[in-house]
Amino acid sequence: MVAVALLLLAAVLVVVIALLFVGWAVGRTNDMPDQIVVDAHEAIEFCASALPADVTAVLSYEELRRILRLHLEWIQAFHFAPETSSRGDAVDGPVVFEEFDAVDYILERADVNRFEVEREHVQAVVEAHSSYLQVVGAIHLDDPVKVEQDLAELPLLDAPELEGGGDAELE
Repeated sequence: MVAVALLLLAAVLVVVIALLFVGWAVGRTNDMPDQIVVDAHEAIEFCASALPADVTAVLSYEELRRILRLHLEWIQAFHFAPETSSRGDAVDGPVVFEEFDAVDYILERADVNRFEVEREHVQAVVEAHSSYLQVVGAIHLDDPVKVEQDLAELPLLDAPELEGGGDAELE
């Protein structure tokens, strides 16, 4: 009789511990920001239609896809926000990065992979891809003029450069 009572107590204890752990894990995932899924085909189509004619006349879909992958690689490699920094401090808030640092990275990686592409073409693709990522909610352009405008009214490319650059945040 005592053995049955101990087994029952042990089973209840295991269930309680499991429920506490599950509750803790659910609480952590509720605190996480929404995850954005980027559809590669949609991104390619969006960027291809947003690029100026002189760029689309030169770049193939395969080259566009490779530049988009390198842009995503740059975002992931240099701007992923872990729970703690390298010093062990907690990382709060979004990760801020200069949008056009990506161009130099893409050109360097393209050179390593023997993929020849012009700087102006990469710049246009990065601008189009950044617009796509903003539309799907993956980044937020921290430019007060652009933030106040409706996305539908924003030109995708060839926008005049505003003072202060174009800092973006990865959410």
